[in-house]
Amino acid sequence: MEDEEVSPLQTLSGTQTEHSDAEPSPKEEQEAIQEEDTLVDNGATGGADVAAIATSRPESKGPRMPTLQSRAALARTPSHVMSPRQADDSEVVQHPEPESQVLITEVQPDVDVSEEESEEPASDEQSLRDFIGQITIETVETKTADEDFDTDLENEDDDEEEDKVRGYYHTVCHQLNVVPVSYFLRHINDPVITMRYHGLDPASTMAIALALKDNITVERLDLGGNWMSPEGGMAICRLLEENDYITEMGLAENKLGNAGAEYVCRMLLANGGLRKLNLMGNEFDDKAAQFFAEALENNKYLRELDLSHNRFTEIGADIIGQALGVNENLDVLDLSWNMLRHNGGAAIARGLKENVRLKVLNLSWNGLGQEGGAAVADALMVNQALTELDLTGNRLSLDTAKRMAKVLAGNDTIKILKMGDNLLTSAGAIALMTAVNSSDSCELEELDLTDVEVEYEFLRVAEDTKMKRPNFVVKHGPVMRAGNTLDDLGKPGIDPFKKKKEPVVILNEHIVVNDLRLVDILQRYDPSGAFSVTPEDFLTALEELAVPFDKEKLKEAVYRQAANQSGRIYFGDLSSQQKEDMPVPS
Repeated sequence: MEDEEVSPLQTLSGTQTEHSDAEPSPKEEQEAIQEEDTLVDNGATGGADVAAIATSRPESKGPRMPTLQSRAALARTPSHVMSPRQADDSEVVQHPEPESQVLITEVQPDVDVSEEESEEPASDEQSLRDFIGQITIETVETKTADEDFDTDLENEDDDEEEDKVRGYYHTVCHQLNVVPVSYFLRHINDPVITMRYHGLDPASTMAIALALKDNITVERLDLGGNWMSPEGGMAICRLLEENDYITEMGLAENKLGNAGAEYVCRMLLANGGLRKLNLMGNEFDDKAAQFFAEALENNKYLRELDLSHNRFTEIGADIIGQALGVNENLDVLDLSWNMLRHNGGAAIARGLKENVRLKVLNLSWNGLGQEGGAAVADALMVNQALTELDLTGNRLSLDTAKRMAKVLAGNDTIKILKMGDNLLTSAGAIALMTAVNSSDSCELEELDLTDVEVEYEFLRVAEDTKMKRPNFVVKHGPVMRAGNTLDDLGKPGIDPFKKKKEPVVILNEHIVVNDLRLVDILQRYDPSGAFSVTPEDFLTALEELAVPFDKEKLKEAVYRQAANQSGRIYFGDLSSQQKEDMPVPS
């Protein structure tokens, strides 16, 4: 019989393969052994099958391994359809592939093989088919979750976007012939960028402005202290005219000058997103006041404006004051460290009377004097919106302190008042503290009298206020033994650092400070004129004097004294006979 070539697909489908009776050549036998060894190393056969394959070498000259198509057919043929002992002429039953995934879960070892089959030489295709027939295939339904579909595509897109922004910044820097700022490159997409004192010249500032023109992530940008000059300020203002995502801008100490002020105010008329603007220390003078007045009258979005440490005088204050009177959007205005003087303070006060929105006003270190301070105090009698006022370092006097004390007695909106570094005297400090303590409508939470000298009475009233309002905060200067006004001349001094644990010591110092006669008060409770009162009347008299004593300790002391004096308190000059009749304390 002539040898017929049999394809792997015919062999796997049950077509009988005829083997040649000729003995294989040594070269073919060696190749068969090497292929079997490779099959064993790759784990294609179990432990028991290795010996069987090694002892039965194939003698067929046909194709030794199935094609990829036949392997796929075998891999998806369940074990109950194709059996290792299936007749050669049987057909392979085709089954549709399951919709779910196919998972190989178990490999079963070979079962007992008859001696007849072991004696017959088997082809490589038959051995492979026998091995695959031992594989059990199960269909397992798998459930997919949302995280199974997560990819890094979005992060890659973000990285690509950042690379584009950085690449554009590099391009702009190259065109402007400036060195890119490494700090800006690292934080170019952060919500807050702070680049104070980075030495940015106008060209470097322009490169940053162009890079941020279409940026939507930066919300706060601080470029203070870079001396960018009006040219750099113009570049930043053009940025803010197109970018409404930046809500806070810091341009302090940049030497913008009046030209830069014009660019800034023009930007404020077009920008609708900026809420806080810091222009401290930019050498603005009265010429720039007109620009800011126009911006305050027309801008509807700005909430905080810092114009401190500039060169505004009484003329500029008058212009800004008029604009302040019609502004209905600004919450915070800082005009500290300018040169407003008396008339400038009065001009700002006139605008404050008409303003109904401003919450915080800082006029510190402007040399307002007594006239300017009085004008501001009078404005607060009308204004019911301001919650914080800073008048530190304005050469204010005792008269201003007394006027402000009247304001605190009737104003229920002021929360923080700062009047430190002024010539208020100890009497002015006491007047302010007493107004806070005695007024039920006063809502003051902090009184700052830094470097204002105070005396014992101020400390007493402050302590009483803290007992009523535990959250009240007061700051003051050095504590003196006596007051520093003309009325305090001749009064005995009190050591404020002496421990005052005994009620008698507290009572004595209180009488000295307030120039009171306790005897005159006690006589109202002694109609018989015997110079003696009950312990209850004595305590009532002390409460009338508002003595800051510990009630429990004083009550204990009074009743102990009354027990030694027949149950009464003697406050007159006792005769020798009365002294002899008094019981001697044990």
